Formats: sequence, C-alpha cells, structure tokens
Amino acid sequence: MGLTITNKGGEYEKLDAGRYKAICYKIVDAGTRPESFKGAPAKPRSLVYLYWEVTHVQMGDDGEEFWDEVRMEDERRFSISKKYTASMNENATLFLELKSWRGKKFTDEEIAGFDITKLLGKTCEFDVVEYQKNDGGTGTAVEGIYKPEGGVKAVDTENDQVVFDIDVYCREFTGESDAASKEMCDVWDDMPDWMKEMIEESMEVKAAKTKGASKPQTAPAPAAESGGLADLAKDDEPEEEEDVPF
Repeated sequence: MGLTITNKGGEYEKLDAGRYKAICYKIVDAGTRPESFKGAPAKPRSLVYLYWEVTHVQMGDDGEEFWDEVRMEDERRFSISKKYTASMNENATLFLELKSWRGKKFTDEEIAGFDITKLLGKTCEFDVVEYQKNDGGTGTAVEGIYKPEGGVKAVDTENDQVVFDIDVYCREFTGESDAASKEMCDVWDDMPDWMKEMIEESMEVKAAKTKGASKPQTAPAPAAESGGLADLAKDDEPEEEEDVPF
C-alpha cells in the first residue's frame, strides 16, 4: 500500500488500484441540495455516502489469482467511501451498483422503496481505480461493485456499524428532540468537518432550523420507528428474500 503526502502536509495511507473484498459499515444520508444546469435551477439532488472497510486484495495474475489480507501500517483496516445520488431510478449509479452487488434484479416493489440500511455488514467486491484530481494530485475511488465469491454474506465489522439519518437528526431543531435524534448528533460529532458542513447546508437541516425558530419548544416526542434512510422512494418495506441478504 502506498503512503500519500497531501498538499496540506498531512499523511494518509491509500489503497492501490486493484480488486478488493470489503464490508459496508457506515451509511450517511447527507441530505438534499439545490442543483443547477448551465446556470439555470435544476432538480435538487439527494446524496448518500456508503463506507466500506477493506479486508482483502486480489493478488497474482494469469489464472493464479489469490486473496491476501490487507491492513494499514497500524493494523487497522482501510476505509473507503463513495458518494451516490439517492435514487432507485434504473439509470442511477446506486441502482446499477446495488443490482451488481447482490447479483440479481430488483422487483418492482423493491425499486419503489428499498431500505438501504440493509447494506450494513454485507460483503462485496469492488475495483479501486486511480484518478487525476483538479489540483494535479492523484486520488482513488471505488468503481464497480460486485457480488463476492460464495455470495453476499452478513458479517461483523471491526468498525462500529453506523447509520446517519438526516430526517431523524433534524428533529433536534424542530422541538421534537428524542433519544434517536440525540444519537444522530453523536454520529454527526464524529464526522469530518467537510461532511458536517455539507449536512448543515442541506435543505432538510435549513428547513428544520427555520421551523424550530418559528415555533415554541414542545416536550420530546417518542422515537419514530423509521426515518428517511429506511426507504429511498416510499414507506412500504419490501419483503426480504432468503437467498439475498439485501
């Protein structure tokens, strides 16, 4: 694995380009933000980030490939993330990569409302590629997610499995604070500054703070059973099939 020196003087280890085995351990609903196209307003875009911890790298070639465990110098597992538009449209990257990950098509019912939190703890394989940054540096990114050998499994992760649901988080600002929203605040506290800023600038948080500033505070509401991340399209949760963990 390489060691990259950033233009800010910091150091971090990064994955080399290649095929990896990994497990999803964190999902972040980053909210919705206005978009523009050629200077004109466009449809707002909702974003979700998936995070994986990497367990193995594919080594060898010419039909003699094998998997080798991979870790950082301090023995922690590498972590890598990818940003998606939160959409189950058949042309959306998230939809296409989830279909490839699970190795089977989605039903109409699943497309209408897929619980993305089912991805936590699920195994996959993906390719990591290098790309050129605008500042001239080199970055790495996940490109393509695949059903792993032996099928998708639900396994434990070394990192805590975490979900950040922005709808639940927003209850902190509307006078509806509860245990679940306070838990989201704890998750927010552990985020990097750039992610915090993105979430605070989202349409959801801005609307919640405006609503909270214009209404008297009320007693905490009971925790809701589901939040915005539970469904990408509607409230009905599809039944889970036995041969696919998600």
